[in-house]
Amino acid sequence: YETRCAFKLMWWTLCRPNEAVEAKWSEFNLDKSEWRISAERMKKRKEHVVPLPKQAVEMLRVQHGLTGHYEHVFPGRDDREKPMSMASFRQMLKNLGWAGKYSPHATRTTGSTRLNEMGFSSDWIERQLAHTEPNSVRRTYNHADYLKNREKMMQQWADLLDENFSDRN
Repeated sequence: YETRCAFKLMWWTLCRPNEAVEAKWSEFNLDKSEWRISAERMKKRKEHVVPLPKQAVEMLRVQHGLTGHYEHVFPGRDDREKPMSMASFRQMLKNLGWAGKYSPHATRTTGSTRLNEMGFSSDWIERQLAHTEPNSVRRTYNHADYLKNREKMMQQWADLLDENFSDRN
């Protein structure tokens, strides 16, 4: 169940697999539908604010009842003081028959491609993926996080996922 929830969080937010499995309760403000991943945990060592769609908030509220007394949202199976192992995702994919055909990180590729096809701003998408602006001049001057726009975008993304996969829950 926890592996499935971590996988859903990754899809709903397009976070990196390790960001999902290592998520800490202290990073979440469910009342604000917000996840603040600390700079120490981010690839570029910069805090990343992730808007949470309502589906993620609902799942996290249920999950809190199960693991809220631990540091990690998805604690490890053998050592509940540590985060879930990345091997959990690989094992889940193996059990589904997807091993070698799909990687957890591919959620980000799929999400980016589909959001671009849906006509969303590439700036919003790249910011959601916590990518840095490749143009050094633009990066120097543009510090926008597009949070309100990303909130709407990610809710539409989560709704699209529900439409396409609701019968497979």
